Amino acid sequence: MTKRIWDDFLTEKDKRIYQLAGYGKRGGFGTRPALFIIDVQYNFCGDEPGQSHEDGLKTYRTHCGEVGWKAVPYIERLLKIAREKNLPVFYTQSERRPDMIDSGIQTGKSHRGHERTGIEGTHATQTVAPLAPRPEDILIGKRKPSAFFGTIFMSHLNFLDVDTLILTGCTTSGCLRATAVDAYSYNFKVVIPEETAFDRFESSHAMNLFDLNCKYADVIPTNEVETYLLGLSERSPG
Repeated sequence: MTKRIWDDFLTEKDKRIYQLAGYGKRGGFGTRPALFIIDVQYNFCGDEPGQSHEDGLKTYRTHCGEVGWKAVPYIERLLKIAREKNLPVFYTQSERRPDMIDSGIQTGKSHRGHERTGIEGTHATQTVAPLAPRPEDILIGKRKPSAFFGTIFMSHLNFLDVDTLILTGCTTSGCLRATAVDAYSYNFKVVIPEETAFDRFESSHAMNLFDLNCKYADVIPTNEVETYLLGLSERSPG
């Protein structure tokens, strides 16, 4: 069996329970997918590739290190196919108003929570250039981890008759996870291409992928998602 990213973090008991309880069965794909790019913006990835995690944190407290830019080419591959197939493409933008009151209690969970690196309309909150949204894409501005919370995301999904969400981006333990669990709760099929997700903590990334794959999503290689998308017919406009 192919080794998974989380295997080194599981105890022997964890592995036995996983098998005995039947977790991790594939949920499969639907027929009407949408691609979703979650918070792949400069204040999570850094201004350019190659910067160390520690150096990046001097500018952006939410910086996730080198793993952010490493995920971008994998997302690009899926984005290219989605555009060719005329599939819906969604983005989230984690941003705040200038006085940051819309952060609520969130600022209290970081010793650097007062820093203004997530203000709406700034470079920091823009999607990185290789993945930049196009006018036909749908951009969801959000203030909380899940893209469903306090937004019209669900209305768009209903209107576009989506049955499968392909989730990419960050962070695995935060906004991607929260969105995945809500999508599962609304009975969408949820797929996470493993190489397209990232987080600032290696262990948190691995174990959240494990837990999501156990119960809420199919965490699978990007190549498999590409094969699925390439096999779809082009979606009719409108």
